[in-house]
Amino acid sequence: MPVITDLGKIGVIKDVLPYKLPQNAFSDGQNVRFYENSVEKFLGHTNAFSGEIESPIVQPHWITSIRQGSDMYVVYAGENKIYATEGSTHYDMTRATGGDYSMDTSKGWTGGVMGGIVFLNNGVDAPQAWVGPPSLTNRLTDLANWPSGALCQSLRSFKQFMIAMDYTNGAGTHYPRLVKWSTGASFNSVPSSWDETDSVLDSGEYELADTPGVVIDGAELRDTFVIYKEDSIWGMQFVGPPFVFRFYKISETTGALSRRCMAEINNGHFVFGINDCFINDGQNLTSVLDQRMRREVFNNLNTTSFDKCFVVPYFQRSEIWACYPDKTSDYANKAVVWNWKDNSIGLRDLPNVAYIHAGAVPTIMGGGDSTTWTGGSSWDDSIGQWDENTTFDITRTRLLMASPGPANGSGEIYLADSSNNFGDEYMTSNVVRESLFFDSIDTVKFCRGVRINMEGGPVNIYVGKQMSVNEATTWEGPFAFDPSTDYKIDCRVTGRLLGFKVESTTDVDWRLNSYDMDVVPAGKN
Repeated sequence: MPVITDLGKIGVIKDVLPYKLPQNAFSDGQNVRFYENSVEKFLGHTNAFSGEIESPIVQPHWITSIRQGSDMYVVYAGENKIYATEGSTHYDMTRATGGDYSMDTSKGWTGGVMGGIVFLNNGVDAPQAWVGPPSLTNRLTDLANWPSGALCQSLRSFKQFMIAMDYTNGAGTHYPRLVKWSTGASFNSVPSSWDETDSVLDSGEYELADTPGVVIDGAELRDTFVIYKEDSIWGMQFVGPPFVFRFYKISETTGALSRRCMAEINNGHFVFGINDCFINDGQNLTSVLDQRMRREVFNNLNTTSFDKCFVVPYFQRSEIWACYPDKTSDYANKAVVWNWKDNSIGLRDLPNVAYIHAGAVPTIMGGGDSTTWTGGSSWDDSIGQWDENTTFDITRTRLLMASPGPANGSGEIYLADSSNNFGDEYMTSNVVRESLFFDSIDTVKFCRGVRINMEGGPVNIYVGKQMSVNEATTWEGPFAFDPSTDYKIDCRVTGRLLGFKVESTTDVDWRLNSYDMDVVPAGKN
C-alpha cells in the first residue's frame, strides 16, 4: 500500500465518521499537535517557579507580563490580591487604599497594557492601574479619573483610548449594551476624563441597541476595535472629532461565548463563539471547527462554566489554543489547538487553568538553566537553553498558565511547552486512525506489518481491525517500537478496515512523519 504522508495537513477530525476521512487524517488523539507536515507529542508543562523560588502567593486567575527597561515583570491577579514578580520574589501590588478586591470567579479579570501602564478590571471593584513607569515598589491604584462608583464588565484599550463595555454608572443604573470610551491618554499616563458631555474632549459613549444581547468583550483588529456581543459583532473605527468613532455591524448571526474569547492572528480574529470557533477577518466569518470538531467541543463543554472559556495565540508555533472546561472540570482542562498555517487541529490537556498569557517572561521562569551548576535540577532534566544569562529573551514567546488550583490552595503558575510530562506526572499522548480501507471497503485485508518513519520514543504501536464501519475497532498490541533501532513492527491482523495507533505514557517525546501498512488481499466475504 502507498506510504501515508502529509500527516500534519489535517489533524484530528471527530465529527466525521472515520471511514469518510482522507488517509492522512486522524480520527482521535490526545496531547498531539500537527506541525511542519508531521504529528508530534505536545510538550507538557512545568511549575514556573522551581527550586528555591516560592510558589504564587494567591490562587492566580489572570496573568500578564510587561517589560520595563532591562527588566521583565510578571503580574498575576487572585480573587482578593494582585502580585508581581521578576521571577524570584513576589511583591504585593494590591492597592494601598480601598481594601482587598472582591473578584467574582464567574467574571474573572480583563485588562492589558496601554502606553506602558498595566490595567486590570474585574467588574466588581473600580478598575486598577499600575502607573509608572512600573516598579515593584509602586502598588496599584484605582484608575484615576474613572467615574466615581461606576463599574464595567470588560475594560480594554485601543490606540490611546480605554474602552469600557457593559457599563454601570455611579448611580447603579446598568447599561449592558453600552460602549464607553475615555479621552485620549499620553504615554505612561491614564486618561484624564471619561466625561461624554464635554465637547472639548474625545470621550464618549454609544449604545449597541440594534440587537438585544449584552456586550461581552472586544479586541483590536488592525485599525478597528471589534466589539463582541452575545448575539452580534460590531466594528468601532476612529474617525476623529466630532463623532470620534463610527460604529457598524459586522454580523448579527453569532457572538462571543465569554470574555477573553477572541485574539488577533495573521488573518483576523480567532473567536470562541456561542456555537463554533471561527475567524472574523473584519467582514466575513469563517468556521474553523464545523464538520471537524464542533460537535465534539460543544457536546462536552461544561455549560455551567462556559465563562471559563478563553483563547490564546502561540505565534511561535502558528497556533491558537481554544481552551474550555469539559463536563469534569470547572476550569479549562482541554484545548483545541488550531494551526492556522496548515489548517490542522490538535488536542491538548490543561491543568485546570483560568487564563494563559502569551509573551516574553523572565529568563528564570523561561525554562533555561542557570549560568552555574547550582539550582537543584540535573542536566538531563532540562529542555531549555543552556546559559541563558539575560533577564529575559524578547525573541521567545512563552505561555504562562494561571491555575487557581483547589479551594484554599495557593494555585500554580505553569510554563507550557516546557517538558515531556504533565507537571509532576507522566503524560499520555496518542494519535489514532480507524477505518482505513485503501482501495475497497469490501475486500478483506491481511496486515502483516507496519513500516514507521518517526523520531523520539520509544512508543507503543497498535494495529486495529473492523469487519464493518458499524463495528468497534479491535486493537492488537501493544507492539513496542523504538525509532532509534526499529523501522517496522510485525503483526497478523485481518479485517475489511484497519486502524493504526501510536501511544506513549512515559517521559518521552516523539514525532511521526509517515507510516506504511504492509497489506495484502485476503479475499471477500
